[in-house]
Amino acid sequence: MLFLMASNLEQDSQPPEGAALKPQLRPVEVQRHPDDVENMVLLRDPSALADEVLSMSLPALHVVSLMDGQRTCDQIREEFLEQTGQVLPSEMLGNLLDALEESHFLEGEAFDQFYDDLVRDYQNAPTRPMNPIQGLGLDGDDLHQGLEKMFSWQTNGQARRPIAGLIAPHLDYPRGQPCYQEAYAALAGQTQIERFVILGTNHFGRSTSVVATAKDFETPLGISPVDLPFLEQIEQRCGQSIRKYEFDHRREHSLELQVLLLQHLFSTGSFKIVPVICPSPCGPTGTAPFDGDGVDLKDFAEALGNLIREDDTPTCIIAGADLSHVGRFFGDTMDLSDELLSNVRKRDESALAHVQTNDPETFRRSVADADNPTRICSAGCIYALMTALPEIKPRLLKYHQAVNHEAQCAVTCAAAVFEAS
Repeated sequence: MLFLMASNLEQDSQPPEGAALKPQLRPVEVQRHPDDVENMVLLRDPSALADEVLSMSLPALHVVSLMDGQRTCDQIREEFLEQTGQVLPSEMLGNLLDALEESHFLEGEAFDQFYDDLVRDYQNAPTRPMNPIQGLGLDGDDLHQGLEKMFSWQTNGQARRPIAGLIAPHLDYPRGQPCYQEAYAALAGQTQIERFVILGTNHFGRSTSVVATAKDFETPLGISPVDLPFLEQIEQRCGQSIRKYEFDHRREHSLELQVLLLQHLFSTGSFKIVPVICPSPCGPTGTAPFDGDGVDLKDFAEALGNLIREDDTPTCIIAGADLSHVGRFFGDTMDLSDELLSNVRKRDESALAHVQTNDPETFRRSVADADNPTRICSAGCIYALMTALPEIKPRLLKYHQAVNHEAQCAVTCAAAVFEAS
């Protein structure tokens, strides 16, 4: 455990080794200590690159907050003394920096080497392995049994039109169950589909553009191969590779949740996938990457749609998409209440109304309005799905709010189907 005590020692006269360096903390999340230990917090990496979680005191957190890449170690110690009236011994600061660097929480050469090693390992791996199944929310180790218990795929023998697109959640299965159920029940029986283009949300990655991976997806239910020739055709239409940052896929869960359900629903070897994660189109640059590096989301979606229409392979686009994220867990200052959840529902339904008319640009603007106050996370993949299938007005199947009052956490989602004429 990392612990920093405030000290009444006199000012250190010896600067710490590397005092001229300007330590910079990587983006981190601060959470309450699960044991409710007084004056202790947890520090974790929201990008999920660094696995370790650091436990530290509030004084240590104060020191860490000064590591912005602009202050030297001497300046950090001086500001800590000025702000708290307490001396920060150079040895203690050095120990703190060592712990942060060993845990990959600091920017710099050590982290760059760590990241490069992760990328190389991903590139050399034969498949893209699944993240720990504990995150799925299923009981037991038998996935088939757990999925059978949670979902019913009965189609009641109704003849339906071919499905060209689907919106489903990417929540864990128990919280997203009502919408997963509706979405994949609609897909059940569509055995003619040979290719699934699966669009997700880039929660953790570095790219601000569209990112694909050529890695086949491996789960405990089997391996779903990537349709590499089709992916290469998309890249040709886009004028550049969309795999520059394919390591962004390694920890991304919004796609693998869909792959697992497809493997359960259909024979694993009966279809291929095209896995793509999408950026948010709700920033100041709209659908263009804000750092200028990569393909415009709109251009990608139009290229995708054109290729599907020109191709004879039966294809379905799936957007693994959640909607709003509200509550103190996400940084809100108000408790979850019926009024708050009602207002969230109204905002979600307003956005979904533009989905049902297949108006991607108005949908995008409605989410971006007022700086996306309910944190809709998947506007990118929903936008791309609509843009790729402009001739189809989807049918909303279900809207759901997964609310945990104890954790002060609410996430919303929807199920919708794009039926070909």
